[in-house]
Amino acid sequence: MLIIDENHQIAKVNPVAENFLGQSARHLIGAHVADQIQFQDERLAKALLNREANVAARRVPVIVKGQEGGLVNFDIHTIPSDQRWRIVSIAPLPADGPVIERRSSEQEQFSVRAPDILGHEIKNPLAAIKGAAQLLDRSLSDDQRPLTHMIKGEVERIANLLDRMQSLSTKQPAKVEPANVHSLIDRARKSIETAHNGDLKITDQFDPSLPEVLVDPDAMLQVLTNLLSNAVDATKKLDNRDIQVITRYSFGASLSVHGSDQIVRLPVEIIVRDNGPGVPPELEQDIFSPFVSTKRDGQGLGLALVRKLINDMNGRVRYKRASGAKNTQFILFLPVAERG
Repeated sequence: MLIIDENHQIAKVNPVAENFLGQSARHLIGAHVADQIQFQDERLAKALLNREANVAARRVPVIVKGQEGGLVNFDIHTIPSDQRWRIVSIAPLPADGPVIERRSSEQEQFSVRAPDILGHEIKNPLAAIKGAAQLLDRSLSDDQRPLTHMIKGEVERIANLLDRMQSLSTKQPAKVEPANVHSLIDRARKSIETAHNGDLKITDQFDPSLPEVLVDPDAMLQVLTNLLSNAVDATKKLDNRDIQVITRYSFGASLSVHGSDQIVRLPVEIIVRDNGPGVPPELEQDIFSPFVSTKRDGQGLGLALVRKLINDMNGRVRYKRASGAKNTQFILFLPVAERG
C-alpha cells in the first residue's frame, strides 16, 4: 500500500510495501512512483501517472526497480475527500498460482463459483483498508492506536470468514488414506486441552479393536477440532462440564454412492458428546447449513465445513439430542480402510 501525491511521489508506504519494493520507507518516501513500479501494459503505466485514474487490474505482471516482480492484483484510486492524493494497492500473487484451463465446450469455456468471486472481489479492498490502517498507525497517538488495531483485527476476521466460505465451495476430492482414528482424536484433544492451560479435561471411551479408517488425516483433524471446540463453547458456563469422545463399531450405517450401485459401509462411529444446553429444536434441521449458528457471535460455517469435509471422505455426520444429562452429541460415520 502506497499513498502518492499530486506530483506522483510516494508520501506514505506500509511495511508490506517496503518488503515488496525491497527498500525502507526512508528511501521510498519522496521517490517518483514510476521509478519504483512499472507495468508492461501501457494502460496501467498511464494510469499510474494519471491523477484522475481509478483502475483495478487482476493478475498483471509488474516490474520492480527493473526486475520482474511476478503477477499482482493492482488497484489505484483517488481519495474522495482530497483528490490530490491517491492510494496504490499491490497484492502479489503466489508464483505457483492457479492455472485456468480453457474447456473444449463452446457453451462454457470456464466457470467461477460465487464464493470465489465474492472472496476475490472483497479481499482486495480489504487489503487496501488494512494497509491504510497500518499507515495511519504510524501517525496516531497511543490513545488513538487501538482504533486502527480494531480496524486491522476486523479486516483479518472478515478475510478468515471469506476463506472459510471459499473452502465450502471447493470440489476437489479428498486425499484419503488408512489412518488410526484414535491417534487423530488424541491430537485434536491435546490441542484443545493445551489451549485451555490444563483447565479442561476431555474424557474418552475408546474401542481398542477398531480397524483403521479411510480418511484424509488433515481434514479429519479439522473436523474433530471443530466439534470439540463447539463442545467447549457449549459447556463454558457450566461448573461440571463433561465432554467425551466415544468410538465404537456398528454394522448398521452405509452410504449409497451417487450414480452407481455401489454401497459403502460406514461401520466406525466417533461420537463427540457434551452436557451443554444443546441445539434449539427449531434449528436442529438446519444445523449443518451455512450461516446457521447457535452462538451470538458465530458465523455458522463451522458445522457446514464439518459436513462438507466428512462427505468428501465418503463419510456422514449426524446430530442427535441424547437422553439424560448428556444433551448434545455429534456422530461421525466413517468407512474402514481395506486391509492389504
